[in-house]
Amino acid sequence: MKYLSLILIILISSSLRSEMINLECKTQSQNSERINTFSLLLGTETKKAVQILKKGQLTMDLSIQEEYFEVGQFTDTSQTDLIVVLRINKTTLEIEYAKYMELVEPILCVKL
Repeated sequence: MKYLSLILIILISSSLRSEMINLECKTQSQNSERINTFSLLLGTETKKAVQILKKGQLTMDLSIQEEYFEVGQFTDTSQTDLIVVLRINKTTLEIEYAKYMELVEPILCVKL
């Protein structure tokens, strides 16, 4: 009985901890090489995202939708209206929208 209750406590506590999703995002070039574009760290509990670029890092807000992770900036403290900078498909981990980038080549992310 003690063993079973210990396993149950461990399972419940592990599901309650905040999840951090670390993504490595790369662009596929014409010759099928993958070029490292940036990294993303998504905090699903904190609702914050960090985009790590060669020149530095940006901290943004994270909105989790049914099909997408949306990264951007909320317009006010009510956190209802998000100005989306990146939209990442949750299933394919492909960036389907990037406000400040041309998506000529697909940007695919890999979960680390």
